[in-house]
Amino acid sequence: MLHKLVSQGLLRAWVFENRDFGFHDPIGTIRRIGGLSPMDAPKQQSRIRKVGIGLVFVLCGLYIAACGFFYVEQDKLTFPVPAQYTKTTPQDAGLNFEDLHIPVNGSEQIHGWWIPSALATDLVVLVFHGNGVGIEMSFGADRALFESTLLHQLGVNLLMVDYRGYGSSSSNRPSEQHFNEDAQAAYAYLTLQRHIPSRDVVIFGRSIGTGPATELATHHPESGGLILMSPFTQLSDAGKAIWFLRPLPLSLLVRNPFDNLSKIGAVRVPVLITVGSEDRIAPPAMSQALFQKANQPKHLYIQPGAGHNHLVDIGGKALEAQIGTFIQSLH
Repeated sequence: MLHKLVSQGLLRAWVFENRDFGFHDPIGTIRRIGGLSPMDAPKQQSRIRKVGIGLVFVLCGLYIAACGFFYVEQDKLTFPVPAQYTKTTPQDAGLNFEDLHIPVNGSEQIHGWWIPSALATDLVVLVFHGNGVGIEMSFGADRALFESTLLHQLGVNLLMVDYRGYGSSSSNRPSEQHFNEDAQAAYAYLTLQRHIPSRDVVIFGRSIGTGPATELATHHPESGGLILMSPFTQLSDAGKAIWFLRPLPLSLLVRNPFDNLSKIGAVRVPVLITVGSEDRIAPPAMSQALFQKANQPKHLYIQPGAGHNHLVDIGGKALEAQIGTFIQSLH
C-alpha cells in the first residue's frame, strides 16, 4: 500500500511540473516532436509562397511565348501552300481550256484557267479554292474531291485562279489583302477583257476561298450571285477547331481575320451556303450564323454525313442538284 501511494504521488508531481508539455501548447509539442519549431513555420510558408509565385510566372511566360510563337508562325497554318504534288490540267479530264496569266499589278500575276462550257451559256462561275490546294491539283486521280468537276457538270463556264503564292502564280507571300486583290483582278479580267456582264458572273468560294468571295461580292452588287461552300464566320473561329490553339486569344492574334460574318450583311446578291453536317473545321453552326445575317434571297443546304474535305464527293448528285437549282434561279 505504501509503495502504491509513493508511486501515485511521484506521478502527480511529475505531471504537475511538466503541465506545459502537451497541455497548454499541444501544437507546439507536436511541432517540437516533428522537428519543426514554431519559429520555422513563417519561413516554411514564405518558401511555399515563393515557389507558387515562381510557378505562376513560369506559366505566364510559357503562355506569352505560345502567343508570340503563334503570332509569328500563324501563316504556316493559315496558308499551308502545297509544295509537292502532281501537276494536272483540265486536259487530263478531257476538257478544253485556256491557260491564263492575269496581271494584278505591274510586276505580279495570278495563274488561271478559262474552261468553257460544253453547252451554250453566258453564265460564268468564278472559283476561289481552299488554302491547302491549288488549281493544278484539281484534275488528278482524286478530282472527285474538288469543286471544279462538279461545277463544270452544271453546264457553266469556269474561271479558276490560284492566289499569289500558290501554283504558277507570282510567288508573293499569301495574305488576306493579297487574296482580295487577286479576286478583284480575276473579276476585272472577266468583265473588262472578256466583256462578260457582271450579272452573268457567279462568285464561288470554298473554305478560306469564301473570304475573298464574300469580300468581292460586297463590292459588286451587280453580280449574279454568291456561293459559299464550307464557309467560316471568321478565321479565329475556325482556329478553335485545332485543340492546341483553343487557349490562345485568337481574335487578338490573327493577322488575317477573313471576317465573313461582319461582311455577309453587305452582300446584295442571291446567296447559297452549303456545308457538311460533320464538318469540324467550319461547323454547320458557322454556316447557320452566316445564313441568319445574309439578305434575301438566300438558301442553306447541309449535306448529311459530309466533313470539311469531302463535301463534294459525299454530296454527289444531291449537292450538284442544290447548286444547279440555285444557278438556274439566277436567270
